[in-house]
Amino acid sequence: MSSKIVIIRHGITEGNKNKWFYGGLDLPLLTEGKEELLRQKSEGFYPEVPEHVQYFTTGMVRTEETLEVLFGEHPHRAITDLQEMSFGEYEARTFEELKDDLAFQSWTHDETGEIAFPGGETRNGFAKRVIRGTEELLNRHRLKELEVRHSGADVMSIIVCHGGVICAMMQHLFPNDKSDMWEWMMEPGSGYIVEMERTNTGSTPKSHVQIGKTMVYY
Repeated sequence: MSSKIVIIRHGITEGNKNKWFYGGLDLPLLTEGKEELLRQKSEGFYPEVPEHVQYFTTGMVRTEETLEVLFGEHPHRAITDLQEMSFGEYEARTFEELKDDLAFQSWTHDETGEIAFPGGETRNGFAKRVIRGTEELLNRHRLKELEVRHSGADVMSIIVCHGGVICAMMQHLFPNDKSDMWEWMMEPGSGYIVEMERTNTGSTPKSHVQIGKTMVYY
């Protein structure tokens, strides 16, 4: 019997294509984003789904659409704490547009994690929120394990979320595997399969494998 959590970044949006800072902006997938997801699915990027599976999104359109494209229409729960960082007034702006802005420069050089874009989130606030959402996901996965504990069946939880969120999640789950959180960044439609180790007190993350391609972030 196996226990796995599958973490997938949503498909390509206008924000990804234009290299915007965006998180709170509720963008849909582009047609090419849906086509790329279907291509990856046809090439076997994604794992086989067992009988005992549960689905999650963040409630944002791009995660809802990605889930439907890859797995069809299924009842699912939204974990809103796993939504992308909000950039406030700087949503839908590029680095080139912002690089000379003094508030942006303060944010990029901030080592405290306490500086936010106007109307946006701090890095520390974002990290705490994502950890809270990750723990909710883990707890819901463990409840699914308990439901089938006598059958020995395989269990899987699938979450479609966001690039920065995946980086923060994986850094929380595997803090010693990467020297920098952003090294976990994956291309749209890619992600990780986290193998869980079942114990009498509840499963814990054991190992991980990539789905798709790592993104060169810098």
